[in-house]
Amino acid sequence: MSLNKKDRRISIWVGVVIGVAISSMLFKYAIKEKNNRAYQRSGSYDSNVTAIDGLPFPSVPDSILKVIPHGLVLYYESNFSISGNFEQANTDCWIIESSGALRSERLFVLIEINSGEKEKGLFYRASELYVSPEIGTTRELIEENLPESDFRVLGENKKTDEYIVQIKEFFPKKLSDYLHHMPKKYPGIKKVRLSPWFPSL
Repeated sequence: MSLNKKDRRISIWVGVVIGVAISSMLFKYAIKEKNNRAYQRSGSYDSNVTAIDGLPFPSVPDSILKVIPHGLVLYYESNFSISGNFEQANTDCWIIESSGALRSERLFVLIEINSGEKEKGLFYRASELYVSPEIGTTRELIEENLPESDFRVLGENKKTDEYIVQIKEFFPKKLSDYLHHMPKKYPGIKKVRLSPWFPSL
């Protein structure tokens, strides 16, 4: 028995409607599952476990959430200050990867928050340092003295006469080590400081 033209149209439209409804439900389910996995991923704010070494961290302070609402906690250290602007015993040190749609939009941010002032923190680029050269030291000499496996000179800050150096390892203790030991270890370097980051709110 064959269907007439009108019945065929109706059955095709019923099939299309059922297909769209099922596809829509499957899509919603897939998105929900993806979001659930993202929230439970190590380093997510809800996981309370760092992404790199799986160590626990406390709830992310509002001062960070306002600036980096969807970040990934790579490292957390309590009672540790890299910048020296706060007392060690009262400082929480966070290194967070900001999320971006493109790889070039991601940023590694070091945040130090004094436990007495949870509302504000100091923000730095975790993967960059400002290097002050000794008088007469050229960019080429800095590049020659710094191992390529650890460092890359990105450019120069003309206002401060400092070189911007990208670092490959930037966990808290390593950053502190760079700040204190690079001038002694590598010729031509007078001083090293953190690269400030000013979030756009």
